[in-house]
Amino acid sequence: MKKIITLSALALMALTANAEDYTDQLSVALAGNPLGTQETTISVDAQDNGKYTLSLKNFQLAGLGGIGNIVLSDVDATEKSGRTVLAADQVIKITEGDDPNVSMWMGPMLGDVPVSLKADMTDDNLYAVITIDGFGGVDVVFGEGTYQIKNSGFEEFHTATAGNATSDEPNAWHSFMSCTGDFASMVSSTPHTFISEDVRPGSTGSKSVAVVSGIVFPGLLNIPANGTMTTGQMKAGSIDATDTDNCAFLDFENDSVFDGNGDPFYTVIEGRPDSLAVWVKFKQGTLAEENADYKFASISAILTNGGYYQDPGDSIATNVVAKAANTQIESKDFTWQRISIPFDYASYVANNAEARALLVTITTNAQPGVGSTDAANLDSIYVDDIELIYNNNLTALNIKGTDIALEAGKADYELSGASGELSLNDITAEADGQGAIINTVIENVEGGALVTVKVTSNDYLKTNTYTVNVKGVTTGIDKVESTTVNGVKAIYTIDGRRVSSMDAKGIYVVRKTDGTTVKVMNK
Repeated sequence: MKKIITLSALALMALTANAEDYTDQLSVALAGNPLGTQETTISVDAQDNGKYTLSLKNFQLAGLGGIGNIVLSDVDATEKSGRTVLAADQVIKITEGDDPNVSMWMGPMLGDVPVSLKADMTDDNLYAVITIDGFGGVDVVFGEGTYQIKNSGFEEFHTATAGNATSDEPNAWHSFMSCTGDFASMVSSTPHTFISEDVRPGSTGSKSVAVVSGIVFPGLLNIPANGTMTTGQMKAGSIDATDTDNCAFLDFENDSVFDGNGDPFYTVIEGRPDSLAVWVKFKQGTLAEENADYKFASISAILTNGGYYQDPGDSIATNVVAKAANTQIESKDFTWQRISIPFDYASYVANNAEARALLVTITTNAQPGVGSTDAANLDSIYVDDIELIYNNNLTALNIKGTDIALEAGKADYELSGASGELSLNDITAEADGQGAIINTVIENVEGGALVTVKVTSNDYLKTNTYTVNVKGVTTGIDKVESTTVNGVKAIYTIDGRRVSSMDAKGIYVVRKTDGTTVKVMNK
């Protein structure tokens, strides 16, 4: 008996070791209407078959009562750059919770409930999006993730100081008050960022940020100083405005880790955004006649691996993942305009760098050292609601050697003339989202098989579903399913066998859609 007890204890210890509890903020929306946030714990347990069980217990809708326990078993997992991507579409029964403060649990009354899960997990962090098809639709987001820039609506400000000078700077953003470099004292005494109540059309916020140029040695030399704001740190290292020692930079190893508000001089972004969208309102001041052609503001965003990078920077830097830039932002009569800037990944594929940080820099003139020379009519750019966009549209689908002619706005297709057994290896799907998650399902139906492809955006907030009724084929089992990250064309074992996923432990060779190959170890 003692031996049996010992074995049972060891089994319990092993099960506990595979369980992770994550406590974070959970936001809930009912039928699209936000209900606020609450602190919640979600448990994720590793199963013996390489899949996971996710449990959200004692789930409640703020002000409306208890829902119950939401438990998803056999959740598929895909490894991606040291992170685990979880995906599930299941029909479950919600069970009663055990919180003594809740008198009634409404979930069990619903019977069978469709629930969708997309999640990104590390040892320290869980970001999950759960959609519950009940009560008019319940959308749950757990954790912040690392897919958007903090304070992107510019609603939160702090007072930055440099000597006796002060400036209102948006939280998580920086200007010259926290500047470094040999000439920092020369430029840090003039504020360049201001709180503005002029917001973009349709805004739900009450503030924007105004970035304004300045003049060095006014009344004497009248040297223009561009108004600049960055998610990194400003450096003034040269008296020559065009010298690249004057720049914005980020570096995870920056000794000046935090600004006066406790924010780091970098923004962590581990997603792969497809574009940057932002609202701006730009006014060009008084330019000297010889600079009349330099009438544009600029916005740049550089996605890097978190190592040192500066803007303007080294064009041959090897830690760049992608860049987005618009250096010709026009005034357009000083009206609000929404600008969308695509990220260029193709030019930096050879770097093979992992996305870890984003350096965004906004300046009143794309040309260094050029700006208004009139203190009464300075350059200014108002900025509101900056957003990273993640695409989730299917762009190519091939089944048993036949390309499906995809059409905009169409989700359901039919394929005739195919024969034989249909497997996941016979299907290739590609999406327009750099980091989109592609979930492919094959199911037996009368007369053939139904292929369902779901494309979820890299931030897990949007999903598009496509179906193809494939006539005349058979499948080996009733239902097979695979989840992959966009950009993967094929997966092979180390001995050359093509497989549909990396479920088993071992070394795999992954061939990407850009033609490159990488080795991946699934532990």
